[in-house]
Order: sequence, then C-alpha cells, then structure tokens
Amino acid sequence: MVEKRTLTILILATLVWALIASGLSAYYYLEMNRFQRESDEKQQSLLEIAEGYRDALERQDSLLRDYNALLGEYYMQMEEDCSSLVEKYVKLLSSLSGNYTATINGFPELKEAYESLMNSAQNLKGQGNVTKGEFEPLLMEFNELLRVVTARTLEGLIGREIEIRVNLCIDYGNDTVTWYNVTIKPGASLFDLTQQVAKIEYNYYPTMKPGHVLIKTINGVTESFSEWKYWFWYYWDETANQWVLGQVGCDAWTLRDNGTYKWAYKV
Repeated sequence: MVEKRTLTILILATLVWALIASGLSAYYYLEMNRFQRESDEKQQSLLEIAEGYRDALERQDSLLRDYNALLGEYYMQMEEDCSSLVEKYVKLLSSLSGNYTATINGFPELKEAYESLMNSAQNLKGQGNVTKGEFEPLLMEFNELLRVVTARTLEGLIGREIEIRVNLCIDYGNDTVTWYNVTIKPGASLFDLTQQVAKIEYNYYPTMKPGHVLIKTINGVTESFSEWKYWFWYYWDETANQWVLGQVGCDAWTLRDNGTYKWAYKV
C-alpha cells in the first residue's frame, strides 16, 4: 500500500514537473519570439530612420549647392542692380518648399517665415530695379531658414533618444593634432560640437550671415593678428577624398552622421 502511494506521488510529481517544464518552455519560447519580433521591429525602425536621415541631408546638400552658387553670383556681381538674381532666388525658395513641404506646413513659424520670404521676393521681382541692400537680407535669411527646416525634419525623423557619431580633428599648427570621436544629437551644428569637446572663445556677429560665430580661441590657442594666424574649419569630402574649407559660419553647418570635420590654426 505504501509502495503504491509512493508510486502515485512520484507519478504526480513527475506530471507536475512536466507541466511546469512545458509551461516554462512555452513561456520562454513566447518571450524569445516577442524579443525577436521587437528586435526586428527596432532594427527596421532604425533602418528607416537612417534612410530618412540620409535623404533629408541629401536634399539639404542639393539646396546648399544651389544656394552657394547664387551666393557666389551675388558676391561676384559688380553692378548694384540685383534684379537678374531675384528669379533664381524665387526658384530656390520653391525648391525648398518642394523638398520640405511636410516640415514647413507642420510648423506655423516655419510656414510664416517661408511665406514672408516668398512675398518679399515676389515684391522685389515686380519692382524692376533691385538694390543689393534689398536683396542681400533675403539671401542670408534663406540659409537660416534652410538650417532650421533641416533640423526640424531630423528631429521629426529621429526623436530625442537617437544620436549621431562624428569625428573632429583639431590641428594647433605646431605639430599637435588631436582627434575626437563624438556622439551628439541630430541637427547639432559644428559650433555645438566644438563647444562639447574643447574650451573655446568666440565672437558673435548678429549681422554676419550665413552663421554668426567666428572662433578666436580653442583650448588656449588664440588668433594672432601679428602672425596672421586664425582658426579655419573644414569638412572631409568623401567623394573628392579631400578637405574642403567651410563656406559658412560654424554655427550654420549641420553635422552629418559619420561626418569628419577639422579645425586648423593657420595663416
């Protein structure tokens, strides 16, 4: 009788163990599937974010090329009348709207700024003779609007939790070169990056555009008027495989993911 009871207990214990084991197996199986599914979804989300990020910056690069071409025409023009450039400016504004329609329409302040620039440009277009004093402010305001629109687009794509990674070189001009590999928020400027890694001093010029900041000191190395040495910034062009001198103030240059930048103290 005792043996039969013992056998019954062993059988019940075995069944309970089997049920528990199978239950745990099912639980871990479901958890593994859930984790894999969430991991796949996250990976897909990151891929979509990366693709959207690249697309937004490619659109910005295209607009910047057109903008810099127009800016070059403006500075090379000898006569005072800029009416021949107004039509190109209107096309540039239209291209901005076409590339960032959702962002501009999604932020009332951006839509207002865009419409204000377009109205001003259309007014200049209709008046005939256009002075440099009338045209230059619109030209400079376009670059600022493009920078803000791009930043808002990236914020919408990526959110606050995602970071980009960039490289920064500081060449002090005395055979001392320091490299930094930095993570930073999307939409940050080269000025933000420089402040993050170095102790700097700078001058802020409200009327200077594109960008308002000129760096005068990095980690104690200060511009020298007697030696004609100043701080210049560059970005690495992977296509051309060379350093390219920055054409705007460092606070107006939006960082690219995996981008490489350099500050050089030189004549």
